[in-house]
Amino acid sequence: MKRVSRVLLLLLLPLLSAMGGSTLELYRDGAVYRYIPVDDYVGFLSGGEAKCGEKGVALEHRGSCPEAKRLCKERLELEKSMTDLRGVEENLRILEGMEKQVKPTDVSADKWAAAAEKLGKRHAELRLSEEEMKLRVEALRERFSRQSSSDEALFLSRGCKGELELTMPPGLIDLWIENEAELDGEKGLTIRHYLVLRNHSGVEISVKDARIYARNRRIRLAPIDFRPWIVRPAPLPAESGRKAFYRRMERGVKVNEAMIAPVPEASAKRIRKIGDRNYAVGKLELPSTGEEIRIKLSEYRADARCGEVAYPYRDLHCYRVCRFHPKEEIVSDDWLIRDGRQILSDHAKGRYEKDGYLLYVERDDSVTIRRRPLVEKERSSGIFGGQIRRKDGFVLTLVNASGKPKDLTLIERIPRSTTEKIEVKLLKVEGGKKLSLDKEGKLTIAVRLAPEETRTVKVLFDLRYDKDLKIVY
Repeated sequence: MKRVSRVLLLLLLPLLSAMGGSTLELYRDGAVYRYIPVDDYVGFLSGGEAKCGEKGVALEHRGSCPEAKRLCKERLELEKSMTDLRGVEENLRILEGMEKQVKPTDVSADKWAAAAEKLGKRHAELRLSEEEMKLRVEALRERFSRQSSSDEALFLSRGCKGELELTMPPGLIDLWIENEAELDGEKGLTIRHYLVLRNHSGVEISVKDARIYARNRRIRLAPIDFRPWIVRPAPLPAESGRKAFYRRMERGVKVNEAMIAPVPEASAKRIRKIGDRNYAVGKLELPSTGEEIRIKLSEYRADARCGEVAYPYRDLHCYRVCRFHPKEEIVSDDWLIRDGRQILSDHAKGRYEKDGYLLYVERDDSVTIRRRPLVEKERSSGIFGGQIRRKDGFVLTLVNASGKPKDLTLIERIPRSTTEKIEVKLLKVEGGKKLSLDKEGKLTIAVRLAPEETRTVKVLFDLRYDKDLKIVY
């Protein structure tokens, strides 16, 4: 009876596997793949541990590899190409040895010339074949390394008749969140969020149920000790330029105008959220191809306020930005921006602000900006009651080369004093409307440019300080 049951189990194993009784748990520090194996072959995996039921199973390398397996076919193709290359290299070595041994005095001049011609032609053919095979071997090796984490096939040291639990180390299956925004008219955006997976473990994965967690599998827990909350006298403020340093470290968003190739969609029947950045995916096909596959998490339309923004004091480009209120948390500030099928930027940036989420959509090269300080004759200074009063500023030249009007918001700055000994006052803004000036010296100006208009905006400010004081700005 036991023998009959064992035979029935062996016959049912392929059927049970095909029914999709397998599961995948994917963490930031590794993955756990549970399935019913039909043979001892595991894949081209580097590292990892296996358990059959409650017992551990050793993993071992073998010289042979089942030809029916996809990665085995790729590996055999690479090995055959390497063997062919070694054969051509050996033929070249033998031919070059023959050329050195043959002397013109051994045969007549006519026979020597004919033999030399044949040898030269054959040598050239072999050399060309060698170069072609080297390129092919390199391409096959690179393709195989993208799909696997080891050059040798891994097998179970003994058969497993039940469920196999394969624990894979971190770094073999990548996962991250991608954001996409598509322009929807003048005042709308279609927001899409994707879960992106890339399997290069060397193990082909096909599961009925996958759980994807944005945390580590091994969570370190420790007792928490009480720490008193101390109140003490505040230290004197240090004269450091830290805030200014971080402002100088900021960089404007540079967009890439190139089109990018679409990535394949994952084969997943359904996906649902089961926690903060944790997802359950049904019937997931995740072959070890090293290619990115995307699973759509959500899609919604958001009303947006879009306009042109420029930061002339540090970047002379003009950017189109949109502000909207996300319907769900945005966990990554990297975005792909499209207008229909056209990719406007494949590496745009966004950030949360007090009035919603700010998204940089594209760079508008139809608007050019020039910034220059006031010339010497426009500046003035004088001594009044022991104080120096200096008038200074800068001039912006804006050009709209397009046939459409542009509502431009300029983010500028005037000097900010860190001491009561120096006073700074904004005198006036000519050619634009001052929207705001905060205590950090951030000046916001609104300008409407007509089609093909050139506009000059002048900003003037006043500095007052003791006549014995030297200042820099």
